[in-house]
Amino acid sequence: MSRPARPLLHRLVAVGAGLLLALGTAPVATAAPAAAGGPAVRAVPFPPDWQARREALAERSGVDPSPAGEVLERTRDPRDAACTDTDLDVYVDGLLTGLTPEQVQFLHNSGALDFPIYDALLSGAEGDPRYALREHGRQLRRTFRDAQRFWDVPTGDVQLIGMHGDGVLGDAGRLTGLLTGLYGLSPAQAGPYAEYVVSTVASIPALEGGNNPIFTFGAYAFTGERTSDPVLAARPDLLVIGDGVLDALRAVGIDDVGPRAVLTHEFAHHVQFEAGVFDPPPADPRPTGAEASRRVELMADAFGTYHATHRRGLAMNAKRLLQAERTYYEFGDCSFSDPTHHGTPVQRQRASQWGSSLAEEHRAKGRTLRSLEVAARFEHALPGIVAPGGP
Repeated sequence: MSRPARPLLHRLVAVGAGLLLALGTAPVATAAPAAAGGPAVRAVPFPPDWQARREALAERSGVDPSPAGEVLERTRDPRDAACTDTDLDVYVDGLLTGLTPEQVQFLHNSGALDFPIYDALLSGAEGDPRYALREHGRQLRRTFRDAQRFWDVPTGDVQLIGMHGDGVLGDAGRLTGLLTGLYGLSPAQAGPYAEYVVSTVASIPALEGGNNPIFTFGAYAFTGERTSDPVLAARPDLLVIGDGVLDALRAVGIDDVGPRAVLTHEFAHHVQFEAGVFDPPPADPRPTGAEASRRVELMADAFGTYHATHRRGLAMNAKRLLQAERTYYEFGDCSFSDPTHHGTPVQRQRASQWGSSLAEEHRAKGRTLRSLEVAARFEHALPGIVAPGGP
């Protein structure tokens, strides 16, 4: 999820509260009897200062840990009883069916959920077959090129890549490179830990060797322009889409339009960054924390749907527009106090509807608003979008 204080990465997916978990550093206790999900998980041999390293990487890069971690420790904010689980919430919860508590704790503590995200960040590049889009590739590349033409900011340097779990979680050598390159472990520390993670993932049938969608249930936009980490600063601008997101969209029946809605949202974050509207405008009081994150994400929903609906953009018809709006609804969350809050399902749907209405407003003239004008109009509409009763 994006953190407005350090706008380097912005993830679409937040399926509930507790995305940033207090991950324990005590070894996982060995399970007594092995269950149907596979053999018992032995104690995690944590590298030195493992939790501190994980937190430092998230802070240094702007890339938050996997949103799938929320599934492991859900806490619902009671302030909105009407903010209920979506079909995607139910789907993601089901991805852990059959795992023993010890196996779930392994995912929670080992960092395995985060490794595909950071692997794509460190090594992903267009043209590298390891990071090619495996599903909807032609459609997503076409949408990506259309977005580059549509918006009035320079985005020609952004690379579109896929995120896969079986690569880094099935190759101890590749994982060792990630652990040394971004986590700062020595080869002597990284090698044995990589072997442990890869062998454990392989031993649990439900994890499918890293192919379980739980590992790649995310999409994000990244720019290294504002990081002091020399490794990350040298990385290209990225738009990364995980296999798990595409699997989820298919599972809930919106894979016709959903992948394009995900991409246009993430592309909108690059537009926000280039246009200088990612950070909230000066105000008293200036939004912070969950409120600031919600502003950024709802604006990206509006930008994405404006592009999808506009006759000079994707020109989606009414039927497909409804699927796009449902996509944003499905990815809403009830994490009202979480610093990565994206907006409730209803708020995200409203932001999407607002973007389509803005495009419709100028349909007859075929006019395309500049990104700064879209942002200014959104700022004016935002209080109504987030109001309990709507605008």
